[in-house]
Amino acid sequence: MDNQKHHSWESSSSVHDLVSLARYIKKYRLIFFSASFLVLAGSFYTYHTHSYYTSRITFLVNSTNIAEVLWDRNNDGPMDEFNDDRGFNRINQIIYSSQMMDYLINKFDLYTHYRIPRESDDSYLNVTNTLKEHMSVSIAKTKIITVQISDRLDYNVASNLANAIGKKINDINRQITLENLSRKTEIFESLAKDLRSSSSREFSQMDSLLSSMQRFIQTSVHDDGYRQLFGMSIENVKSKSEDYFKDLFESYKYRLYSMYSLQEKNLPTISVLEKGLPDKYSKSTHDSMIYPLLCIFSLIVPLFITYLIMKTAPLIGYVFREASSVKNTN
Repeated sequence: MDNQKHHSWESSSSVHDLVSLARYIKKYRLIFFSASFLVLAGSFYTYHTHSYYTSRITFLVNSTNIAEVLWDRNNDGPMDEFNDDRGFNRINQIIYSSQMMDYLINKFDLYTHYRIPRESDDSYLNVTNTLKEHMSVSIAKTKIITVQISDRLDYNVASNLANAIGKKINDINRQITLENLSRKTEIFESLAKDLRSSSSREFSQMDSLLSSMQRFIQTSVHDDGYRQLFGMSIENVKSKSEDYFKDLFESYKYRLYSMYSLQEKNLPTISVLEKGLPDKYSKSTHDSMIYPLLCIFSLIVPLFITYLIMKTAPLIGYVFREASSVKNTN
């Protein structure tokens, strides 16, 4: 009675395989635990070599310049001094520009930091590609830009790189803005100069024409219809002269606003919402979840390999025995 099975599952093939596996592991336990330790050590090494310290900077892009925003005739909506789209769309290009790459490489000696020999022919290509791999840019619906920097070796380098990128973005964006303003200011100065040179002559001729027409109406035209017609013509000329003077005045105002923007060279073109901070725990954020998974993985892999060996061992032994018997027969 004692040798009989008490439960139906005791006679199942799965339970038989598990029992056989346990006996097999017990027989070769030293090899099994050595393999588990090697898998665990390799998993930990791979995880730590592919985990990085991270730091990020978030900011908004300010208006490209005051004059363009105030005098944009195509925009009838409310003025938005922040999040100017024309400056906003430049940021991604600025971040990955050669000027930005050269600035970061020289400032932080990234050849040494990334252990890339300067003497090789493709050293610059390698260091820029490595730097770009460690940079990521995301743009939220609210137009908040986040630049995240990752570094495997030093959390201070990650934060310093993030803040340096923010500073350089502001410098390059200001330089582009000032260059655009300078060109536009030159154009409007030329237009204003031409208007000033011709305004006196045009206004003098217009006044003379108006005076002649008024004298002609008073002395020669006695019909009320003709007088009304001439009066409308005079009013039309006056309206055109007022429009001409208005355009001249607006050109002066645009020039003044452009010059004002040029003088504000120290105003930031981006508004930093969050600076890059050194975080020594950013590399180990997911350790509490990853470590148990690595331990389970280091047991599952040797178990699976052991199970395969246990199942294939009889077949392999049979093949070798048959091969030996055939050899002996011959």
